[in-house]
Amino acid sequence: MDEQIKPKLFPKAHFWLLIPFILTWAGFYLSYWSKFNEAPFRQHVHGLTATAWYILVILQPWLIHNRPAKYHRKLGIIGILLAGGVVGSALQVMPYQVVNEFLSDVLKYGFSFGDLCALTGFSLCVIYGIWNAKDTNKHARWLISTVFWILLPATARLVYFPLLISYEGNPPITYLDSIYICLFVTTIIPLSYMMYLDYRKEQKVYKSYLFTLIGVTFYSLAIAPMGKWQWWIDLCDQIIGKGM
Repeated sequence: MDEQIKPKLFPKAHFWLLIPFILTWAGFYLSYWSKFNEAPFRQHVHGLTATAWYILVILQPWLIHNRPAKYHRKLGIIGILLAGGVVGSALQVMPYQVVNEFLSDVLKYGFSFGDLCALTGFSLCVIYGIWNAKDTNKHARWLISTVFWILLPATARLVYFPLLISYEGNPPITYLDSIYICLFVTTIIPLSYMMYLDYRKEQKVYKSYLFTLIGVTFYSLAIAPMGKWQWWIDLCDQIIGKGM
C-alpha cells in the first residue's frame, strides 16, 4: 500500500521550498528574530508555529520520497495542529498591528484586511490539501500553495527595511511599492511558471495555483484602498476596541 501512494512527483520540492523559507526568515529577522528575547508571548506563538509549518512543508515531500508513507501521514496530523496554531496566533497578533506607531493609518488598516485575506487563503489551501489527501497531484499543490499566502509580508520587509536603514528613514520607494515588487517577483512569476509547467506536461491548470495567484494578487492590490475606506476603519476600531 505504501509503495502505491509514493509518487514520483516533486522529487526536488524540498530543495525549492527552502528558498521561500530562507526569504521568510530573513524578512522577519529585523522585526522578530533579532529581538527574540523582547518579543511578547503572542509573537512567539505565531513566529514559532509559522516557522514549524514551513519546516513541515519542506520535510513532507522529502519524506514521501525517502521514507515509508506512514511517516508522511503521521507528520500530516501534526501539520493540522500547526496550521491551526498559525491562524489562531495570527488573529491574536493582528489587533496590535492597528496600534503600531511605525505604520501609517492606511497601512495599518490595509494590512489588517490583507492579513485576513491571507489567513483565509492559507486556511482554504490547508483544508483542500487535506480533502485531497488521496490525490497526490492536488494534495501536494494545495499544500505548496500555502507558502505563497504567508511569503509576501516577509519579502516586503526584506526589501523595504534595509532601504529604510540605508537611506536613514527616507527610502526611494514606499512600503507599498515593496509589496508590489515582491508580489510580482515572488508570487506572480513563480506561480505562473508552475502553472505553465503543469499545462505543458498535463494540459491542465490546477485550481490551487490559480486560486492562490488570484487571491494573493487581490489582497496585495486591495491594501491601499481598504486602508482608506472609512467603513473598514470603523469596523477595525470597533473590534479592536473590544478585544484589547
